[in-house]
Amino acid sequence: MKIGIFDHVEKLPSVSLSEQYSNRISLVQRADELGFYSYHVAEHHHSPLTVAPSQGTYLGALAAVTTNIRLCPLVYVLPLHHPIRTIEEICMLDNLTGGRLDVGFGRGAPVGDELYMWGQDPIDSNSIFEESLQVIMQGLTSEFINFGGQHFQFHDLWMELRPYQLPHPPIWVAGNPIKAGQIGANLITEGTILDLPAIVQKYLEVRNASEKLESLFHFPDDSLVGVSKRVFVGKDNELAVKRARESYGVHLSNYTKPMPHGKSRRPKIMIENEIGSRTLPWTVDFDTAINSERVLAGSSTEVTEYIHRYKSDSGANFLLLSFQWGNLSHEEALKTMEVVADEFIN
Repeated sequence: MKIGIFDHVEKLPSVSLSEQYSNRISLVQRADELGFYSYHVAEHHHSPLTVAPSQGTYLGALAAVTTNIRLCPLVYVLPLHHPIRTIEEICMLDNLTGGRLDVGFGRGAPVGDELYMWGQDPIDSNSIFEESLQVIMQGLTSEFINFGGQHFQFHDLWMELRPYQLPHPPIWVAGNPIKAGQIGANLITEGTILDLPAIVQKYLEVRNASEKLESLFHFPDDSLVGVSKRVFVGKDNELAVKRARESYGVHLSNYTKPMPHGKSRRPKIMIENEIGSRTLPWTVDFDTAINSERVLAGSSTEVTEYIHRYKSDSGANFLLLSFQWGNLSHEEALKTMEVVADEFIN
């Protein structure tokens, strides 16, 4: 089983922005030394949930100081990106890392909120995403782009940059096993150890059927499937849960979008009929997060025992862990990361 790291890079008011960047780069360097498989960073805007909204800039800095760890935007929110610039950025990062880039593609959550904040119609979110993905895949795998759509039109547009990994870097999808399977992407989803075998089976069924169809997407033999969890290791179970509860409250508050005069709001659900039964993360309280295995908090023994059960019983071959979230410090995150590495990597 491979273990990666997921990060929002949440704002820490107690340290300066430059110090926070420096500490986080140091954390990823240590993860590289410890042998973690990958480092994935989210994209969000206009909230304390991230101080690294420009994933390309951030991952470029990490590329220069790491050697083995794979780097991945999880995800590029495609309605907020011009597809040609995205192709160029992917090719640059893939070559700067010597082929250590993975890429995630998505629409953003909740659907259309930040697109609306940027002055566009959230109803267009899906059509922009679908067109962008087609253009990006064509640009990564062809010398010239020819495309005619509602939002983008290109004729014989030369792509001077090529990715290091051919035909394209590995792709990730967050949340949906069917969508991931249809394009041969790696999958990060949600669920308990008991939930996962059925999810993995559905993913593999769709993937095996889709692999036979003509597509611009490459279907690698070693696809990865797993879930993302926040984790904290303390001196004992009681102290760990107490500290995790405090930090989780800060994490939930970081989803707010600040407004003038000290007001704020939660992200807006712009397209109600597309949310369905999806659980919005800022609605999950700490006790629910613990019971649903979204958060792991305990002594080193308790946390490592859980990960061993995940490895043996989930049917998944990947686990994505978040070590610094809410107001957890650099030192706290580093300690938890090293506990996991000592047990499962070194």
